[in-house]
Amino acid sequence: GRCIAGVSVDDGQWIRLHGNSPDGALCACEYSLDDGTEPRLLDVIEVELHYALPTDSHPEDWQIAPTRWHLVERPANATRRQKVIAAADKATTILRGYRDRMSEDEIKAKPLQASLALVCPDELHWWIREDRGKRKHRALFQRHHVTYDFSVTDPHWLDQLNLLPAGIYPHCTFVTKAAETWLTVSLSEPFHNFHYKLVAGVIVRAN
Repeated sequence: GRCIAGVSVDDGQWIRLHGNSPDGALCACEYSLDDGTEPRLLDVIEVELHYALPTDSHPEDWQIAPTRWHLVERPANATRRQKVIAAADKATTILRGYRDRMSEDEIKAKPLQASLALVCPDELHWWIREDRGKRKHRALFQRHHVTYDFSVTDPHWLDQLNLLPAGIYPHCTFVTKAAETWLTVSLSEPFHNFHYKLVAGVIVRAN
């Protein structure tokens, strides 16, 4: 299953699309677009929403209606891209703290107002390491003079990282210095009593 979220071009608010599976993950039949492709970063798509499904950890959730998604524009034009940039997180910390996770008890005691954040890192590295026979992929980045260390789940970015041996790579390994990079950070569903902050989308745009 997939998790897909975006910024409304109408009001600039985040929307996380909730599928029909018990955990809300979207299957391919639900997220396939009417032109036969899958949604891409910076696509403008039209989705019929059924009803809001806010939770303490995912206040932006909406149940999708059983209709096909429509591709409006690929990629978004300059005006619509500005709406995305305007939604960038302005808080001092990311999703209420510096850590890479939040406990279920912490969220129950104080429900979140947001589980998604768009951030522009000041400095960015990609860490690939082996841990008990499994490859781990982390984004190491600075923002407001604080270093963050989050797991990476963007499937297309993982395709690039999986071509490389273990190590720490500066972002300029993949893009030119003139490129503008934004990270979409998303809070996961609970796993062993914790919700993890994930780099779910890596948006690179050449200036």
